[in-house]
Amino acid sequence: MAIDWFPLTLSLRVAALSTLASLAVGLAVAWLLANRRFRGREILDSIITLPIVLPPTVLGWYLLVLIGRETAFGRFYETLFGGPLVFTWQAAVVAAFFHSAPLLIKLARAALESIDHDYERAARSFGASEMRVFFRITLPLAWRSILAASALCFARAMGDFGATLMVAG
Repeated sequence: MAIDWFPLTLSLRVAALSTLASLAVGLAVAWLLANRRFRGREILDSIITLPIVLPPTVLGWYLLVLIGRETAFGRFYETLFGGPLVFTWQAAVVAAFFHSAPLLIKLARAALESIDHDYERAARSFGASEMRVFFRITLPLAWRSILAASALCFARAMGDFGATLMVAG
C-alpha cells in the first residue's frame, strides 16, 4: 500500500505560506506597537490578542462571517478569482494566518522592545532612514527572537485544526 503524502504536504504548504504572511504583516505591526504611541494602540493590542484566547472553532466562525460567499469580501474575492474563498486551501492559509500571526506579533514586539535603542538613535543621528535603521540595526539585533517566534508561528499553523475546519472544510 502506497503512502499518501498529500495531507502532509498540504499542511506544510499552508503553514509555510501562513508563516511568511505572518512575518510580513506581523513584523510591521510589532514594530508599530513597539515604537509608536498613537490613539487606539491598546485597543489594537487587545484585538490582536483575541485569536490567541478565543477557541479555534469560534475564530473559524468569525472568519466565515468575514470571508464567506455572501460577504462583501467574499463577493470581491469571487469576482477577482472566479471562485469562492471558503472551503479551499487558500482559506486554510487565511485561517492559519489569523490563528498564528498574533503569536508572532506578540513575540516580535517583545523582541523589538528588548533591544538597546541607543544603537537606533545613533544610526538616526547619522542620517539613516527608519527603513535603513530597521533592516541594518533593529532586525539584526532581534533576529534570534524573531526566528524563534517564526518557528512557534509555524508550529501553531501546523497544529491548527478548529479554525481551518470551519473555513476550509
